Amino acid sequence: MDHTHLIVVPAHQVRTGDVVAAFFTDGPGIRHAEHIPEAFTAHPRRFGTCPVRCEECADTSARGVAADRYVCLDPADDHNDCVIVFRNTPVAIVPADTAARFPPLHSTPPLSDLFTLDDGEHGPYEALPVPRAWGPWQPISVTRATADLPATHAGRHLTCHWLHDTLLISSDPRLRIDPGRPGRLIRPDADGRYRIGGLWAWQERATPPCPHCSTATEPVEVEGERVWRCTAPDCTRRTYGTDDPGDDDALPPYTETNPDGTTIVYHGTGEIDIEATAELAAQDGPDQDAQDAE
Repeated sequence: MDHTHLIVVPAHQVRTGDVVAAFFTDGPGIRHAEHIPEAFTAHPRRFGTCPVRCEECADTSARGVAADRYVCLDPADDHNDCVIVFRNTPVAIVPADTAARFPPLHSTPPLSDLFTLDDGEHGPYEALPVPRAWGPWQPISVTRATADLPATHAGRHLTCHWLHDTLLISSDPRLRIDPGRPGRLIRPDADGRYRIGGLWAWQERATPPCPHCSTATEPVEVEGERVWRCTAPDCTRRTYGTDDPGDDDALPPYTETNPDGTTIVYHGTGEIDIEATAELAAQDGPDQDAQDAE
């Protein structure tokens, strides 16, 4: 699906099976589309019928606005809060009958979340999203590359070894409570992922602030990897969200087209690449020799 399949409707006209792709900024004047990080299939319902009493519903209720002015486009589940918007908010959707011609959204793997150890000293490590009832000692699902935890965890008296496709996490023999059990064997599941838990307390990594203006960021997928984009309307900064600002120098560049049709080339960090943009404009402009002759 792409933008050619989109139509725009008020939120209260969204129907079950429509795929929600973007909301719009507040008016007046031009209202810019703000694409959401992960499109979702709508399951509209009346506001106030949250199945888990999520934080989004609590925050919305605290605003003191009449409940009938809101609509819930997708109820909360084990991973996400309800999607609550004003009834008349413009929403870009792919209609259900059009979306039905494409593979379902859940057929693609979800974007990974980030986890750390030791108050953020180790990591971040990518893992599948965890349910809201998850605790830090419960397992997270990781790929083999992530499961091969670095040797820096030797300070925890734990080391990792591979036995073909099985991971052995073993402890210092002098510290074993049960000498007959040298460690824990973790085998891949049906999807080839490893569920590791109970050995140390995982921590979900908080959304990093924008390095430029400290505004909250949101995740976006760029060339198959997750980066964080500033949510401030006048800031284009992107970041990997690591503690090392130099890491952002490796962010992949990208281009965007303005409403007037001008293509702008950006460095990976979100700064305009003036030279590349000017060169692109010169290539697209009229032929200078023809202008001189005229």
